[in-house]
This record gives sequence, structure tokens and C-alpha cells, in this order.
Amino acid sequence: MSDESSDNQSTDGDDLVVRARTDRAAFGSLFDRYYPRVLRYCRRRLFDLSVAEDATSEVFLKVAAHYVEFAGRTETDFRCWLFRIATNAVHAQLRQSLRRQELWEAAARSGALDRSRTAPDPASTDPLSDWPAIYRAILELNDREQSIVMLRFFADLSHEEIANIVRSEEHTSELQ
Repeated sequence: MSDESSDNQSTDGDDLVVRARTDRAAFGSLFDRYYPRVLRYCRRRLFDLSVAEDATSEVFLKVAAHYVEFAGRTETDFRCWLFRIATNAVHAQLRQSLRRQELWEAAARSGALDRSRTAPDPASTDPLSDWPAIYRAILELNDREQSIVMLRFFADLSHEEIANIVRSEEHTSELQ
């Protein structure tokens, strides 16, 4: 992709973020653009599709309810704000429903982490082909570290965006 094309996409996204304040169709476009990414992030953090769908729905309800208060003007600002809300929703879901271990056990019982279905292909060079081992390793991390890994590899956010989200998250937890 050329720099000019990248700049045009960024400008289009920035314009969409601004228009979404007053234009339902623009807000719908933002929803369509980001719902799959937020759902994927929530699913990787919560392991269970129905729990992740609930959390994702909560995220977009909060976004819709508070969009007029959103001070950002760029797509990057929106993405950071959106995934900050998603990260908080994931943490709230983990606190109020099941502990991580219960989620892990439920995922294993449901077959989502069945080794026979996810066994790595010995010829594969894909480091993500052994999901159970990856999930076990991620569960060894604290909440902050899990958020960083998931935001980088499953939400595909930049290091700067992740830093903004983590800083904001730390600030929010200090206030509680």
C-alpha cells in the first residue's frame, strides 16, 4: 500500500469518526468496521463465544451511549478508546462471572481447546498452531500483561495505542 493510499484511508477513517457524532450511517460504518475486531479480542480473552458476544455488545452499547462525550477526532483516538472500553468490559466480565480457571475448564470441556482438533501440524511454521499451549502461557500472565499481548496480537493495535490503553486502565484502577 502506498503512503498516499494509507493517508487517504486514515483521512477517511478520521472523517468517519467525526461524522459518526451526528450521522447514524457513519456510526453504523464504525460499528461494522470494528465489531469483528472487538469480538475477536473479547473471545480470545474470555474463551467462550457467548460470553465474548455479551461483552462485545456491552462495549458497543457503552460506545453508543457515550459517543457524544468522546473527545477524539481521529480513527486512532477512536480505536484506543474503543479497546480501552473493551478491555474494561473483559475485566468486568472476568470479575463478575467466572474466574479465569473456570473459563479455561469450560473451554476445555466444550472442546474449544481439544488437542486433537488443534494439534500443531509438525510441518507448520505457524507459531500459533498450538492454541492450548498458547492459552496456558497467556493465563500465566497478570491482567495487564494479558491485555498487552491480546491487544497487540488479536486486536492488531500499535504499541502506541496499547500504551495509551494501558496507561488509561492504570489511571482508572487508581481512581476505584
